[in-house]
Amino acid sequence: MTFARQYEQALTVKASSGQEALPLPQYFAGGFYELLDTTACHIPTVFSGGSIEISMPCALHFTPMDCRMLLYTQEGAGVLETGGSSHALQEGSLLYLNCLDSSFMLSPTELTWHFICFMFGGGHIDVYESLVPFETFTIVKPGDFSPILRDFKSLLSGSGSAVLSNKLNDAALLTSIVTKLFITSYDLKSEETRCAPYLQELKHLLDNRFTEPFRLDDLEKRYHMSKYRICHEFSKAFGTPPLKYLNKKRLEAAVSLLFTTDKKIHEIALAVGYENTNHFITLFKKEYGTTPLAYKEAHQN
Repeated sequence: MTFARQYEQALTVKASSGQEALPLPQYFAGGFYELLDTTACHIPTVFSGGSIEISMPCALHFTPMDCRMLLYTQEGAGVLETGGSSHALQEGSLLYLNCLDSSFMLSPTELTWHFICFMFGGGHIDVYESLVPFETFTIVKPGDFSPILRDFKSLLSGSGSAVLSNKLNDAALLTSIVTKLFITSYDLKSEETRCAPYLQELKHLLDNRFTEPFRLDDLEKRYHMSKYRICHEFSKAFGTPPLKYLNKKRLEAAVSLLFTTDKKIHEIALAVGYENTNHFITLFKKEYGTTPLAYKEAHQN
């Protein structure tokens, strides 16, 4: 059975009021990819995917399918219902779901719900799931400049044609996304059990407000303890001191801006939190081995 046929049999679309004319099930797949018989079982393979908008109240009921789902909410919000519980899919969240384990339902909670969704399988994805405390799904919020999101958008810009180079590129991106997603998910769950609450708060602060001015002296006042103790305990929990962690977040954001905007180097430096452009370039060279412009020229293709 083709995946398109399996998808159409698994999905039932129901309107909340029973009055609206709803799209056919295949609309919610985004588009079905052409497959190569020689690769589908051996490397991670996209079966369907695309950008989807839901602008009316409805519910998507899925029976089990032999695939995995990646769903990134760009605008609006939705909810996943599975195993008798509900889980919010907020703007900026990324869902990874094993569609084979049980039936599930997706529905919008804030219209218009605009999301990017991929169905995929192959390549022994189940091995990844067995290595971490994974149940049926995981939801993470990768952030605008996350490497996960960058790979995800690269996957969207690819082609669904049955060309080997396209399939290998998709496989590389899927492997990267799934690996980073499970690392992030596992780290988040581990942090909840091993970290003092103030360390979780500090990491959240650095993850979400890294463009703002940052001084270790300010942390002493905020947490009423010495900056040396804060650095020691943060390093013990997350493997790196807070300032180094902050610089890594800023530089990842800078790389994203290099390839997605026409900003000049000094503008990128300011955008990610560095007032001194020379200091920014020095840190960039230390992290990536070359200047921002040279890095862009070497990797833009």
